Amino acid sequence: MRHRCGGCGNEWEDGSWRSTCSRCGQTVTGTPPPVRGPEHPEKLIQVLLSLQKERGWLSRETLKEVSRRLGAPLSVVYQVATFYKAFSLAPRGKHHLRVCMGTACQIRGSPALLERVRQLLGVEPGETTADGKFTLETVNCLGCCAMGPVMMVDDRYFGRLGVSQVEKVVKSFG
Repeated sequence: MRHRCGGCGNEWEDGSWRSTCSRCGQTVTGTPPPVRGPEHPEKLIQVLLSLQKERGWLSRETLKEVSRRLGAPLSVVYQVATFYKAFSLAPRGKHHLRVCMGTACQIRGSPALLERVRQLLGVEPGETTADGKFTLETVNCLGCCAMGPVMMVDDRYFGRLGVSQVEKVVKSFG
């Protein structure tokens, strides 16, 4: 760990997090070395997106392989995979159904849409139906607030939906 005394400016390196300056006796907290990043950081998200599309989800083994091949710490790969909603660390259903719960959609009735979807599919957000056809998720925003309430199935948007239209949309996919 690298240390620099704020009192006298002395610098030294040792293996401890806290150390005492040999010049003035002040206790100093060290600075950890920077985490080694991926050799090709620009490729990480694209590689994960490609694998997600190909396999439907990112297993622990997949994340380890990406880490090894790109030279990125597994913790960095995991952080990216858990930060973005586009990635799933568990198997998803054939169809990915998302209900927008952003403010504009909530005001226009998305909680009622979500309740109807839950009734039709028999699952809670984050779960996959027993037959593996659908995975239900809620999202903070789908980026089309003027069309609210909005539901998305795979790559298709359905806006200005009423509760009575939800069943027709769901049945068209399964």
